[in-house]
Amino acid sequence: MIPLAVLVAVIALGFSGDREYTVITAMVISPLLAAALACPWVTAVYAVLAMIAAALQGISLGYYSGVGHEGAPAQVIRLVVIAAGGLIAVAASRDRIRREARLRDVTRVADVAQRAILGGVPARLGGLRLAVSYDSASAQASVGGDLYEVVESRWGVRILVGDARGKGLDAVRLASRVTATFRVLADRVADPEEIVRALDAEVGRSGDPEDFVTAVFAQVDGARLILINAGHPDPLLLRRGVARLLATDQRRMPLGLGSNGDRVVRDWLLTGDRMLFYTDGLAEARHPRTREFFPVLPAVRDALGADGGLDSGLVDLVGALRRWTGSALGDDVALLATEFAPTRAPAAGWRGRRAS
Repeated sequence: MIPLAVLVAVIALGFSGDREYTVITAMVISPLLAAALACPWVTAVYAVLAMIAAALQGISLGYYSGVGHEGAPAQVIRLVVIAAGGLIAVAASRDRIRREARLRDVTRVADVAQRAILGGVPARLGGLRLAVSYDSASAQASVGGDLYEVVESRWGVRILVGDARGKGLDAVRLASRVTATFRVLADRVADPEEIVRALDAEVGRSGDPEDFVTAVFAQVDGARLILINAGHPDPLLLRRGVARLLATDQRRMPLGLGSNGDRVVRDWLLTGDRMLFYTDGLAEARHPRTREFFPVLPAVRDALGADGGLDSGLVDLVGALRRWTGSALGDDVALLATEFAPTRAPAAGWRGRRAS
């Protein structure tokens, strides 16, 4: 209806305005607006309506019998301009429809690729309850390099959360290679260090020289926790309402840039402990006015520290993040939350220690 309202407004202005000014040519705005809002046949209808309205108004105002700007040659030129604008509008509408169809096809393909990376995570594996959340920075750019995977192995539940450099299908391809390699190795290789070295080599082989993937590997075997961080934001441990970072003294290089060494976090879990693994879209989110970073520790404590479920806690956390940023996320946010809830008490004699 917007192009129709513009057409009516121009007609009314032509009859009520000063005869010194001729506004009939402005009727071309109507089909041009329709080209941006409607399909080609609707645009063509508005182009024809603009031509008919301009021709009839020219008769009513005597533009065919006058001289100068009110003469027939001037009126014919105006009609030619409106007709040309109508044809351009129809062509533009057809091109827009084709481009939107191609975009939908590409988006569907990308969405399938994203789902292959961010597969479903069961509600429970081993002694862990699990929940995941993925929020895109925008609906039109829902494809990024964020990744997560959970595998139950003979050495415990193994978790990988990471973020491939860049956006789009290149980041998806790199993230898919990392998750596929992790799925294979997680059930075959006992040493977590060897898994991380293999992932580092895979990124080096499959990516460009400047590509890398930040990642954090976790293994929960009974109450024992092993963490290896390759340039990724530190996971959070929430215990009895207190949130703290699970950090190493020295951070490894990201995958693909030579992630090696023996810097490992070793800790122990108590029943009810919750952990949050996340990508940098959470840690680097800023307030649009003050440019302050999102207060991750207090927000996680408030969202996941209550007695509610993990899924509802992640919903609350994402809601707090969107309120902080004004729903203008600067990057995709992948979240994976766990709760240590063993079906039987951990083996006695395990005295957890933390080292790096």
